[in-house]
Amino acid sequence: DGNCRTIETSAGYAIINVARRPMAGDMVLVSFCGSLDFAKVQGKALITSDGEAIEGDALDDADVLGVVTHLLNKVTDIDDRPVM
Repeated sequence: DGNCRTIETSAGYAIINVARRPMAGDMVLVSFCGSLDFAKVQGKALITSDGEAIEGDALDDADVLGVVTHLLNKVTDIDDRPVM
């Protein structure tokens, strides 16, 4: 889909839809104070992954980049030992 973007995260990848309008309960990718973070839409506030609320006048500084539609986690072999 031409409206989707893939964003690399520390845990894998996030697929975001830049055309979809966020609704209550959606997870979004937000740019706030120079950094990217995931947040959940709760009424007129955004709740970040660390529990901080972005609300009121602070929302003017937040830019919602898209609605998260999928999270893809990396699968790695931690101990680098082959399966026997």
